Amino acid sequence: PDSSPAPRELCAAPFWRVRCAMSIASSSSSVGGAPEQKGKLRCWSKGSENLQTQFCMAFTVDFTVYNFQIAHNERRWFVQKRYSEFDKLDSVLNEKYPDVMISVQRLPPKKPFGSLSPALIAMRQKSLDAYLQAMLMRPALAQCEEVRDFIEMPLDVRELDSEQQRHMQAAKEALRP
Repeated sequence: PDSSPAPRELCAAPFWRVRCAMSIASSSSSVGGAPEQKGKLRCWSKGSENLQTQFCMAFTVDFTVYNFQIAHNERRWFVQKRYSEFDKLDSVLNEKYPDVMISVQRLPPKKPFGSLSPALIAMRQKSLDAYLQAMLMRPALAQCEEVRDFIEMPLDVRELDSEQQRHMQAAKEALRP
């Protein structure tokens, strides 16, 4: 299957939310050339887009969205996120999981002006990709609702992942003396 994001339509409220295309891989070989890891969440950066919205027909606002492909087993979906969404998630996770977040790469600093410069966008894309990968590699974060909501994990994948977690927990408890 084609790994490029499908065309998206901007939703009315909030103005920048995006409906994400979802696809199911036709084979179980790999996603994006990476070896298949059953039950693990994986992500790949898929570039960025500069978008524009108009308010009250009086002024326009330009902003950047960062594209990511997320995979769980053979299931794949695409998400688009603004830097501000990463920043909000980071604040919540640092408050809720400080011991885990201490080992996660920091987000690049905010820039009120010049945030559409190609160099800044490229640097942020790399940093946001590393940040998202670091979160998904840590079970405490990958399994929390805030991250699952952030990556827009489909309900069927959430149910499958929760069932796999219950089985792993039961196996661990069975091995305890």
